[in-house]
Amino acid sequence: MRKFLLGFMLLATHFAFAQNNYNACGSQSGLWDYDSVFVSCDIIVPAGEQLVIAPNTIVLFEGYFSIHVLGSVDARASYNQPVSFTIADTSGFADYHSTSGGWNGFRFEQTLPESDSSIFEFCRFYYGKAAGDSANGYGGAFRIDNFSKIRIEQCSFDHHYAFYRGGAVYANKADILIRKCEFLNSFAGNDGMDYGYGGAVAFRASLPEVSGSYFEANSSTGVGGALSFEFSDPKLVNCEFYQNYSALGGAIGFIRATPERQVANLLIHENSSLFFGGGIACLEASPRMTNLTIINNSSAMGGGYYCNEHANPVLANSILWNNTTGDTLGSQVWIWDVYSEPEFLYCDIQGGLEWFGGSSFIGVYENNLDVDPSLFEQFWLSDESPCINAGTPDTTGFLIPPTDLLGMERIQYGRIDMGVMEYIMMGLPQQNQKTYALAIFPNPLDFSSVCETEIPLAGTVQISIFDLNGRLVWQQTNENVSAGIHRFSLEDFVRKHPKNNRPWLLKMTSGSHTQAARMIH
Repeated sequence: MRKFLLGFMLLATHFAFAQNNYNACGSQSGLWDYDSVFVSCDIIVPAGEQLVIAPNTIVLFEGYFSIHVLGSVDARASYNQPVSFTIADTSGFADYHSTSGGWNGFRFEQTLPESDSSIFEFCRFYYGKAAGDSANGYGGAFRIDNFSKIRIEQCSFDHHYAFYRGGAVYANKADILIRKCEFLNSFAGNDGMDYGYGGAVAFRASLPEVSGSYFEANSSTGVGGALSFEFSDPKLVNCEFYQNYSALGGAIGFIRATPERQVANLLIHENSSLFFGGGIACLEASPRMTNLTIINNSSAMGGGYYCNEHANPVLANSILWNNTTGDTLGSQVWIWDVYSEPEFLYCDIQGGLEWFGGSSFIGVYENNLDVDPSLFEQFWLSDESPCINAGTPDTTGFLIPPTDLLGMERIQYGRIDMGVMEYIMMGLPQQNQKTYALAIFPNPLDFSSVCETEIPLAGTVQISIFDLNGRLVWQQTNENVSAGIHRFSLEDFVRKHPKNNRPWLLKMTSGSHTQAARMIH
């Protein structure tokens, strides 16, 4: 909440000093290079034309208006100068049956296949609302139908709503790209019997990519508190799901599909569901998943994982631990019907088969552990973890990404580990990485922490810090650095980022040499 209020304080400051404003209504194309754009009616970007939105522009909707894109939109900004979309008056946003308090999002409907790509980079979206029991009830910030040339990257979505599906984004027959984005506080559903799918994002009949993204405090009334995939084949990699909620599948719902693309490196923790699958629900769906860490989720049944309606998913090299229900039975896994045949291969599952709930297990259960995974700060493996080098000896056919959730080389010591992060000692370079050693100390960080390395050639040294999902959160450029051993202070990063016991990745670049190390704060 503090982060959200701060954002609106910044908006208010921006308006107070803005000198270059524009009132937009109707057909729009060309360049919006203004401090603030005030939208007073529906916007249409005509077919064959492009609307370019310059960095550091705030687009402020004065009512329940949308941007209909028949041509294309180019809104490429930067980390320090984002493009923001919001509404002037949020009163009534929580009313499901009213259009008050929100704007009506971007609408890619009837967009011609030959239209140019639309690109959104470093954009912030607030208070999109898809209200009403009609076609307008899908996708609070984006409703995309039968158009695929859309890339959304390094963007944030906060407080969005959809009456049916896709609190922030809904895509039907749309093979779009969502990379390194953040989805917070969005909701799909209503107070009737039409259940909401995908509190943050809902896909239907699509082949999307969702990678490097973070989902927190999203919810739906039906399936998938954060994400739902229906009749879809997603590439879903390197994502984190935290405190999302739904009736089925607190974090993710797979529905009526047999995905064949990568589903890997997912950290799913502290999510919950009302009925089944606090982490993941597979309903007549059979994704093939690898290197998931599903921990500390909760549900009435199937605290971590749920299968129903001929669901035959495969889960490999993963950790299912400390998920909870009313009792131990079904705390990790619940299988509803006698037709579902899930597979568990080289996983660490608390309680083993004896703790599975529901119907009798008739799937495949091979080479699994039931031993405390010994997770350091809940995310990566400690030195004593039995999950080190305990994954499948042959990774052929599992579509395993080359790096783990934090961007480090996936196989470090000859065999893949279980879980989202490959074991490596903090602050030391990767095995087989042909770079100079990089050390961080003290680690965990405090105000005295430094990173130390040997610079082979004089020049510029850039230090970048990324979060779990690969989003840049801090960067420092040091010019005219001489060759030799140097220490660089991390005090500025420590002061600007409150402690949260979460892992970060530090990368240092000097000429053609790149080094990386993990750290926690």
